[in-house]
Amino acid sequence: SYGIISYIHVKAIDTIYQSTDFSGIRNISFMVKRIRINTTVDEKDSSNPFRFPNIGVEKFLELNSEQNHDDYCLAYVFTDRDFDDGVLGLAWVGAPSGSSGGICEKSKLYSDGKKKSLNTGIITVQNYGSHVPPKVSHITFAHEVGHNFGSPHDSGMECTPGESKNLGQKENGNYIMYARATSGDKLNNNKFSICSIRNISQVLEKKRNNCFVESGQPICGNGLVEQGEQCDCGYSDQCKDECCYDANQSEDKKCKLKPGKYCSPSQGPCCTAQCNFKLKTDKCRNDSDCAREGMCNGVSALCPASEPKLNFTACNRHTQVCINGQCAGSICEKYGLEECTCASSDGKDDRELCHVCCMRKMDPATCASTGSNQWEKHFGRKTITLQPGSPCNDFKGYCDVFMRCRLVDADGPLARLKKAIFNPELYENIAEWIVAYWWAVLLMGIALIMLMAGFIKICSVHTPSSNPKLPPHKPLPGTLKRRRPPQTTQPPQRQRPRESYQMGHMRR
Repeated sequence: SYGIISYIHVKAIDTIYQSTDFSGIRNISFMVKRIRINTTVDEKDSSNPFRFPNIGVEKFLELNSEQNHDDYCLAYVFTDRDFDDGVLGLAWVGAPSGSSGGICEKSKLYSDGKKKSLNTGIITVQNYGSHVPPKVSHITFAHEVGHNFGSPHDSGMECTPGESKNLGQKENGNYIMYARATSGDKLNNNKFSICSIRNISQVLEKKRNNCFVESGQPICGNGLVEQGEQCDCGYSDQCKDECCYDANQSEDKKCKLKPGKYCSPSQGPCCTAQCNFKLKTDKCRNDSDCAREGMCNGVSALCPASEPKLNFTACNRHTQVCINGQCAGSICEKYGLEECTCASSDGKDDRELCHVCCMRKMDPATCASTGSNQWEKHFGRKTITLQPGSPCNDFKGYCDVFMRCRLVDADGPLARLKKAIFNPELYENIAEWIVAYWWAVLLMGIALIMLMAGFIKICSVHTPSSNPKLPPHKPLPGTLKRRRPPQTTQPPQRQRPRESYQMGHMRR
């Protein structure tokens, strides 16, 4: 389910952040507090802001930000949409100063007249018509949360070793906050650079006490069965489970199985809606490129692990091979070669940027397309193209559906959104006017000072003072004394009852 996908993403970044020492700040962990899943039914729900199919990435983030997320440190939307220009995620960048955005940021009014929560981000699992591998999606999530924590994109050779001419450094790849594409299988891909650690540490030092809490206890109501819970079907407005008590019940009931129930669908796919375990003949996982279908065991709600297919079985449309049940290796490895990137800087034909290219181990001079004469004995001069959404041109872009390498505009979407909300042109125009008409600003300042001085001078002669050496204050001219009119006795008037109006509302 989508809830499980979100949970796996959170567990993935939890591992990354917990293993990172942010200048003495350690053990930063993540827990899911609440999940809402929008299904196809919600496409017709006018209260669902994400119901329209064609929403750009900037607008998608803005729609998430227009909701009040004050109860959460971060609020993310996961989607299966194909955004323009290969964008996989977008998030507001935190800062140690008072600038808006990032972790712990509260909802407030901005210059466009709308209240927004900028402790937000969005993630998509689709790129150029194809689903990205889970490892890439996990790193994308860690990357966007890194922005929320105050890290800009990595720059400089120290923090972008994947761009180095040194083969040893280049081999380890780039870090999490690299501005462009990632494959997720390099040594550095799931680590933060020293540049990111410095920036994140400054923000954590300032903001961690604002909304971070000590972790430990499971959160009943987040839809995830955690340690100490028997089941978790969410809150009463979400729970459609006949087997489990929802999170709004009393402490002794919530997130526990109801009497006489053997399991709950919230525990896993091998439990029926009637709260019984599925049979051993029931399938719980489809056959994939690298693993056989999964079957229930009749005694657990969880789906048992599937039997992996043989290593080096072709997968992902013959661009990769299976390794231990995962589509994780390159097709080049089947022939004892390494995958490489046919980069335009090497003088390659631009059409080769989206070819699968191989080289002899540790010998980049032999990098060539699978369709080249060099690898004819392995591939028979058959060109294997990368799948849409795959990194290309030395991780500077992604392949589109036409097998063209599209460069990533890393900072474009967020820059456009900032311009729309914060309207920097207004402040720039004011600054330009002040520079051009400095003399007018000076005259206005002098006039304001003279006006204030005159006001103080005039009012001071009419202000009483307890100092006997000063002359007595002057009375204000033309002061009128108001006399109270004589009281007359009148019979009390009855107050007419006011009509009571009640605002009506429709309950969906």
